[in-house]
Amino acid sequence: MSKQGEEYECFVQDVYRVLNANDGLSDVVVQHNVKLKGISREHQIDVYWQFSYGTVTYRVAVECKDYKNPVTAEKIEAFRSTLLDIGNIQGIFASRNGFQSGAQQVEKAYGIQLMQIREPLASDWNGYIKDIYINYVFRSILNVHPIILVDLDWVEKNKIDKDKVSGFCSEPKETFVVINKGTLSECKTSFAELINKLPCDKEGKNKILVEKYDDAYLEYKDISMKIKGIKFEYDVQFSYEQQHIDAMDMAKAVVNNVITGKSLLINIRNMVSDFGGKKTEIEVRE
Repeated sequence: MSKQGEEYECFVQDVYRVLNANDGLSDVVVQHNVKLKGISREHQIDVYWQFSYGTVTYRVAVECKDYKNPVTAEKIEAFRSTLLDIGNIQGIFASRNGFQSGAQQVEKAYGIQLMQIREPLASDWNGYIKDIYINYVFRSILNVHPIILVDLDWVEKNKIDKDKVSGFCSEPKETFVVINKGTLSECKTSFAELINKLPCDKEGKNKILVEKYDDAYLEYKDISMKIKGIKFEYDVQFSYEQQHIDAMDMAKAVVNNVITGKSLLINIRNMVSDFGGKKTEIEVRE
């Protein structure tokens, strides 16, 4: 067997692991390169699984062909002979490049499913959204310069050195504004949180925001000082980034039932959908 042929068999194995899980058979083990005994001899099966429903055991064999050209009727006939020799088994014939019309007639006569299973092509997306562009805008608050509006009457009454406030803002996460201190409605906010909440909807420099308080204290380590407000001077800078999502990069396999014409798409997250149909995310167990 060629390496390419073996790779295609493993590709089909993975596809049926996903499809079986999507049909509620997530505990079924889909095997590759299995030997099954027939009446006359032993047969090599590319992909195989079995499951029980009630008292009945169902067995499924998949023949995989990675030919450059569509599969002929003779190949379907040979596979049918294998199935008959094994007995009590259902057959699926998987081809990357489809089947000749004669092969389709054989399928109708013998009930072997003909499935074209392949990687997605750009042409599969005709009529559908293939490219998605997401534009991100990142807003940065820079060069924050806070000016503390000290309650001078309180400072004078309590004989506090108002110059101590200069060190308050050097550590925003360790500096807090406490509103209604000592009451049930006390609210404590870090300086860092106040900076993060500064308006930044528009880009520009030398923006100003003044927060005024009726009853608030600025606390830093063991220092507490009553304030009337804080004046923030700061800049807002925007940066931009674009993300491109290509549906081709997200898709893993296209599965087409040659006779019914029904097509399914499997993406890299093992979600199964028909084109324009309902998407279902399922778990596939190893």
